[in-house]
Amino acid sequence: MEPIGIVFLFNMDEGNPKEVSEEFSEHFPSVTENLVRENLLELAQLKKIIDNKKIYWGGIKKDFEKVIQNTDMIGDLAWQVFKKHTEIEASEDVRCLIYDGEQAPWDFTLMSCVLYK
Repeated sequence: MEPIGIVFLFNMDEGNPKEVSEEFSEHFPSVTENLVRENLLELAQLKKIIDNKKIYWGGIKKDFEKVIQNTDMIGDLAWQVFKKHTEIEASEDVRCLIYDGEQAPWDFTLMSCVLYK
C-alpha cells in the first residue's frame, strides 16, 4: 500500500481547522514520528507527503463521540476531507491513530489518518 496523504480529524468545538492546526503545529513532528513508528508509513513516504503538501485538517461537527468509536466512519470522513482538497477518489485503505484529548499534550482528541492508493 502506498500512502498518498494524511488527514487530521478533530471535534469542530475546538475551533476551525486553521486555528486548530496552528495551535497543534509544535506537536506535528512527534505525531508524524508516531505514524512512522507504528508502521502506517515509512519516513521517505512521509517526506513525500509533506513535500507534496498532502496534509489536511477536518473538523467533525456532530456525533463526535460516535465517530471516534467507529473506524469505518473515521475512514469515510478522512476520505471526504482528502477528496475535497485533491479530487482523488477514495480507496478502502485508511489507517488511523487516535489520541485521547485527556492524555495528549495538545488537550483535544485527534485522529491522525493515513490514506492509501
